[in-house]
Amino acid sequence: MKLIPSKALLSYASGSKTKDFITCTIILLFLIGDVKTMTHILRHHQQRDNTGLSTLSPLEQLTWPHSDVKLPCGIVPALNVTSNWLQMKLKWLHNGKNVDLGHRYNLNHNTGVLVINNIRLDDNGIWQCVNEKQLARAINLVVLEIPKEPYLLIDGHRLDPGNLFVPVKENMDLSIECVVEGGNPMPSLHWLLFPSNSNLENEAMSSGLLQSNESYQEKDISRSSAKIQRVLRAHHNATVACIVTHVTLVNPLNTTILLDVQYTPSFGISRIPGFGIPIKESISVSLKCDVDSNPPSTPVWQKDDSAPPVLQTDDGFLNFTSIRRNHSGWYKCTSRHLLSEYSSIGYFLNVRYDLNDLDTSRKELIEEDNSGSSESVEVTVGGEVQLECPSGPSAAIPCWAKTGNDNDLQPIGPSSNLHIDQVLYQEAGEYKCIVGSKNENLEKLRVYTLHLNVVGGPVIYTENRTIVAHEGNDTRLSAEFCSNPMVNKVFWIASDRVIRPGTAVGQITAHNITSSTSSYCQVATLTIQSVTPAHSGEYNLIVGSGKTLVEATVILSVTKSTRNREPVQTSSSHSVCSKMFDNYLIMCLVTSIFTHLKH
Repeated sequence: MKLIPSKALLSYASGSKTKDFITCTIILLFLIGDVKTMTHILRHHQQRDNTGLSTLSPLEQLTWPHSDVKLPCGIVPALNVTSNWLQMKLKWLHNGKNVDLGHRYNLNHNTGVLVINNIRLDDNGIWQCVNEKQLARAINLVVLEIPKEPYLLIDGHRLDPGNLFVPVKENMDLSIECVVEGGNPMPSLHWLLFPSNSNLENEAMSSGLLQSNESYQEKDISRSSAKIQRVLRAHHNATVACIVTHVTLVNPLNTTILLDVQYTPSFGISRIPGFGIPIKESISVSLKCDVDSNPPSTPVWQKDDSAPPVLQTDDGFLNFTSIRRNHSGWYKCTSRHLLSEYSSIGYFLNVRYDLNDLDTSRKELIEEDNSGSSESVEVTVGGEVQLECPSGPSAAIPCWAKTGNDNDLQPIGPSSNLHIDQVLYQEAGEYKCIVGSKNENLEKLRVYTLHLNVVGGPVIYTENRTIVAHEGNDTRLSAEFCSNPMVNKVFWIASDRVIRPGTAVGQITAHNITSSTSSYCQVATLTIQSVTPAHSGEYNLIVGSGKTLVEATVILSVTKSTRNREPVQTSSSHSVCSKMFDNYLIMCLVTSIFTHLKH
């Protein structure tokens, strides 16, 4: 080995930028000839930074406040026999500063172990054992602290814990900040965006619109921000959640808000009979306007920029009981939303008529003229209501009928007032009070129309609460549920598995929700292919509207069978009743007039 002259080495040390403790120690050891110790130090500290500390990552040690901790020194005594722990003159550094021994800090000079009693939060940080020759690997002492409950900020303002909704306009951006006080080490903050049940399949809700930044900590406060670049109406009723995870937590902390997206009306116009079917004079026609907006807005029909020829219902229907040629014209649906007026595109209703096609031998029994009236009555489901017919003293006893799904009239009976107890959702709809004068013939009658609107929470009606199926057959479970306002949550629970409409699990398929024949009602259906005894058990249908959840249980029992049962054929009397209605109405009116004259 070629020795460097001492003067040259001292000159190098004095001119070098690495004037640290370890460099000086190596130079001194070189000058005094202790090559063995110098080689050990060089091998132990092959990597150095400009502070002279070891670049090896610190060892991490976790502890709770008020506990006692022992920190091992990590410096091994020199190999010569005269060296021992007492001669090493050990010191401990905390975050680079000397530690004053005594009080809570006790050093065992025989082992080099530092004992810290009654740990405090200010003991958190980097601890390192040093002496005149060596620098031990650092220990990162982490004094654990449980983070507090997180909260959210919007535009720098903290949200009220009782305020679950955050109003935001469509097409605007939204920035949210999550804040967590306390917590050591720094907690991790994560963002999640849950769509509402009505938007589970919406692509916009699954395309990563929620952008989040890395969380950071300042003055014992952890922060993270998230942003939706463009708020869509698909985000309405979506849930934004900030999830906080930490080494001290068994279950993560979270805080959530619901997005209340305000958007302008969009219109949907439909017709019964459907578009493409010619509208002929004297048939029954309905125009329907659906308005999607938030806050909700009411549809208003116009014909040729004026009021329509017939009264519209509260749910946006224009019902023409017997449409006439003068009903032809341009119809549009308007709505007032947040102090502004909005309008749909125009729709031209063309009523066709041909005098040669008229059946002159048969006059219409019912005609709705200008002297008739229409009104709406609202009742809570399960309550009672009385529909009053405004017939005059010269009128016969009126006859009541209910408009069916095909706009045919279903007879109820003669009475001045129609009283309904324990109202069901299925009893909502259009009722007609048909009145004829006791001095007039039956060629023309006066009709009063009343719309019964049933409101309330969700109710489930099951076809059968217990179903027996034969092994190997396909079976169907069905239930009708009704609510006004409509339900926003629907799912089945089968064998502890949640099955949403439109999905399948194994042999079990939950079909999409279908419309029922009754107002405010829908049908949920579950089918099981090739049932086995393992499919026996309870199947629960759960529906919710707002904060109300209801449940119905169907019990399936599977039995072994060598042959399949033939389905029971049922016949409908609807067509027979329809044919009998004209005769019934005539008899009803004749009876009422005769009774009036008799008294």
